[in-house]
Amino acid sequence: MKRYFARYFILTPNCISGRYKIERGNPQGWKFLFGDAEISLIDDKKGLWADCFLFAKNLDHAEEKSNVLIENILGLIDFTTSSYSSSSFVSSYEASPDLKMRRYKQVLHIPTQERNIAVINEKVFQEIFDKRIEKRILRGISWLRKGYLEQEYVDKFIAFWTGLESISELLCDFFEISTEDRKRICNQCGNTIDKRISSLGTKTLFLKEIENNKTLFRRIRGARGKLLHGGGPLNEEFVDEIRTYNPLIRKALITGIGKLLEISDETVKSVIQRKTNPYSDRVKIIIKANLVDFNPPGIEYFTKQPRLDMESNKLLKREVNNQGKLSITKDLKIKTNVNI
Repeated sequence: MKRYFARYFILTPNCISGRYKIERGNPQGWKFLFGDAEISLIDDKKGLWADCFLFAKNLDHAEEKSNVLIENILGLIDFTTSSYSSSSFVSSYEASPDLKMRRYKQVLHIPTQERNIAVINEKVFQEIFDKRIEKRILRGISWLRKGYLEQEYVDKFIAFWTGLESISELLCDFFEISTEDRKRICNQCGNTIDKRISSLGTKTLFLKEIENNKTLFRRIRGARGKLLHGGGPLNEEFVDEIRTYNPLIRKALITGIGKLLEISDETVKSVIQRKTNPYSDRVKIIIKANLVDFNPPGIEYFTKQPRLDMESNKLLKREVNNQGKLSITKDLKIKTNVNI
């Protein structure tokens, strides 16, 4: 493990020092330890800056690990203030001592007049539009949309799985599972715990339509139990495990909705294959460079951390090809306070 620095900007209604000090150029900050990481929060007119030193395997791992730390802190802030805050990664570099050259990464979000465009397939939409959709299926679709909105793997998992559970009873009817088979029996006393088991429809769908692997389904449902009932640590290994399950659960949810709406297999397959395109009106530019003869300052020296500033954002060329793909060439004039 090596030492790394990571910086985030937080969009939030919360501040540390209050509007009076911020407006007069006297922002305040907090410096504290969070696990083995050293973190500072600093006021800004538009939100908060979050800087942290932490230990990680490489630059990408530092970004992933620091994101978890910052999100945990935001959870504490939002819990105590009854608010919602969101963070975006800004920059990172290796902060190990006595290095001649350090890998550096910065992300620039440049506002544009453009947005992501994904053409709606009229045939697919018409087939679904003509169906009579009951409320339980609409809830499944709503949870699918929420899964697309979520950024964290764990939150996506919960959204997709909740969508599956919301249609599980309908899936039991679809697969003609008897009422008797839906009962759940106590292993100790032999009595019925409840009339129906919520995952039986989901399990049948998964084994028949997604992957005939009972062990895999048990692991996925076990992960659901760990998340919702606090069974086991929520560490990096578990999050990585969750990440591998998400495509399968998404596929199962879309397939289940398709079965209940009696949509053709071709249409369901086309929906599954579509890439998620969130709305965006910004271009993300990733800059990777080397910091030469740079010594990491203490976390309290906010203004001495390396920074690349965008001076201009002039569109040189805008072209749309026959497939509808947009190409934009930019003349990026950058000034910096570090050697790169």
